Amino acid sequence: MKTYKISSKQLFVLIFLFEVGSSIVVGLGFKAKQDAWLAILIALIGGILLYFLYYTLFKQYPTKTLVEYLEDLLGKYIGKVVAIIYCLYFFYLAGRVLRDFGDLIITTTLDNTPLMIVNMIVVLLVMYSNHLGLEVIARTGSIFFIILMTLASLFFVVAFIDQLPKYENLLPVLEKGWTPVLKAAFPLTLTFPFGEMIVFTMIFPFLNRQDQVLKVGLNALIFSGVLLMVTMTVILSILGPTIGSTTQFPLMEAIEKVNIANFIQRLDPVALGILIIGIFFKITIFYFAALFGFEKLFKIKKQKRKYLLLITGPALLVSSIYMAQGLTQHLKIGLEIVPYYVHLPLQVYMPLLLIFICLIKNRLKPKRT
Repeated sequence: MKTYKISSKQLFVLIFLFEVGSSIVVGLGFKAKQDAWLAILIALIGGILLYFLYYTLFKQYPTKTLVEYLEDLLGKYIGKVVAIIYCLYFFYLAGRVLRDFGDLIITTTLDNTPLMIVNMIVVLLVMYSNHLGLEVIARTGSIFFIILMTLASLFFVVAFIDQLPKYENLLPVLEKGWTPVLKAAFPLTLTFPFGEMIVFTMIFPFLNRQDQVLKVGLNALIFSGVLLMVTMTVILSILGPTIGSTTQFPLMEAIEKVNIANFIQRLDPVALGILIIGIFFKITIFYFAALFGFEKLFKIKKQKRKYLLLITGPALLVSSIYMAQGLTQHLKIGLEIVPYYVHLPLQVYMPLLLIFICLIKNRLKPKRT
């Protein structure tokens, strides 16, 4: 099995790109309307607590990934079954994000292009990236981080130059009390995207300075969370709470309104650039976690890895196409079913159970004299 090594800076970049990912496509916290920023902030605090949970597990097994120490904690057979479930979970989420991307492209840009063709191009890129390995993915991420930040800055600059944000669209604060805010924060915004950080339990052991996992991870999580909060607030101030909470791709809707002196307009490529970069890295990281997990579980040797790629790549493509009959059903499943019945058990309940088992095992260890 190949041993990867990435730097602290590269881990920061990967977490940031992952968190931005598809979150910026479908929007966050918009069910709370003008209080979306507050829902994101509350969910971010919950995400930080979850990160401490994942970090605590990592500290117990600093040289092992999630699928490896599951067998130590749950036993050989139960642990392997749960590990397979996690691998399939990461694979499923890669397919969901891929479907997000495909639906976005054919809805906004390439409306006459089959979904299969759009998704196939992305799958080929993701397969090639994973063939090159985590180190190459991380180095590439460092380059695209700069590009994404440049495009995001451009969006903010042109929006404010054109005086699109309207402060009154964010008022009144807590118009309907805390209930809509808390419902928007938990479990939806907590689990997507902050709880999805559990995928990095498959990457932490590859950091060349493992003492930096907590510091770097928290910094990246907070930075990406704050950026998402600011971005969603600006989008809502442009579109208004009613349109913002109902449109399928709010960032695209917002940037289409830019028209500076009838000269600077049609800035869709800026939004598409942000979306493509974030989504590509999110799919790639999920796919890497699933692939590496399968390699470990089934003890697939390095020279046989290409066969695993050739099997899982087409499977990823097919799953992204047939997981839903259309965009409406896809969003309904992702926003109303997956958070409760998939995300919460695997992002929250299982890690809490593993921590509990760790505590019991540590208490039962014989003390050294």
